[in-house]
Amino acid sequence: MTPVRSPRPRDGRLDNARCGEGVAMTGSTYRDRLDRAIDHARAYLLGRQCANGGFSFYRTEYLEEPDPSDTWHAVAALARLGDKVPRREEVARFVVSQPVSAQPYGLYFRTRVFDLLDQTDPEGIAVVEAVDALPVEPPGADASGELCARLERLRLIVWLKNCFGQTFAKTDTARALLAMEASDGGYGKPPNLIDTRMALSCLALCEALPSDRCARFVTRLAMPDFGFRLTEQSLLPNLETVCAGLACCRRLGIEVPHAADALSLILDCQTGNGGFARAPDALPDIHLTHLALIGLETLAGPLSHPTGELP
Repeated sequence: MTPVRSPRPRDGRLDNARCGEGVAMTGSTYRDRLDRAIDHARAYLLGRQCANGGFSFYRTEYLEEPDPSDTWHAVAALARLGDKVPRREEVARFVVSQPVSAQPYGLYFRTRVFDLLDQTDPEGIAVVEAVDALPVEPPGADASGELCARLERLRLIVWLKNCFGQTFAKTDTARALLAMEASDGGYGKPPNLIDTRMALSCLALCEALPSDRCARFVTRLAMPDFGFRLTEQSLLPNLETVCAGLACCRRLGIEVPHAADALSLILDCQTGNGGFARAPDALPDIHLTHLALIGLETLAGPLSHPTGELP
């Protein structure tokens, strides 16, 4: 069954455009809606900050359990909006209070937060040693169901190695990734936008170019009304699918065929408290809100405007 969505407004218009240039907006409908969405997202993010400086998507009046993942996504999302994170010293102290992880996720969140705060990690030597110990292991051909998780792990490790100037076999890693692509383009079993987005990110970090058939695959998965579908056999039009399609277009430098529909679906995923959810009427979180803002920026250009230091 084809999902039903309310039609997008037609008195404002979005033209197709190549990613990186933003999508041309005419009329006030989309611009006004986008500006409201940004303001509400900002309020949602600021409302997720806890007493100790960290962030938690399920923060309530009676419960606060910040974690490194939510903190990184909140700090990064606010930076994308041009805002400086409130109580920066407390944010840094929260991150320092977490033990240095031996896993790429914790190391990545920690490193990115300190980078955005423009501060030095007092445990920097331990972080570098932990990153050096991480093996660079491209997924094998048998990594079907867990491919996305393994590609995500590879992406984080390669990013960390690059960040700290550590060498690894970039050419061999890229060659292994290119060999995993389906004969008709795309990554995954079946080929899908989520796995393809991760593979393209890994290739870029390895300074390797994707195949020409990958762009053709992504273009085939663009569709009217929803922006993108997950695979050639299924729809699954949700925030993650659409943002994966937009990320692929950005990596490949190709046009977003149904830009207005993609923008409309993303905006429809914003909830009443300003956060973004996986689908309309679902529960929001900080990670999905950050993802949505990246998608909006791909479509509409930079979201930031100077606001100065927030209280």
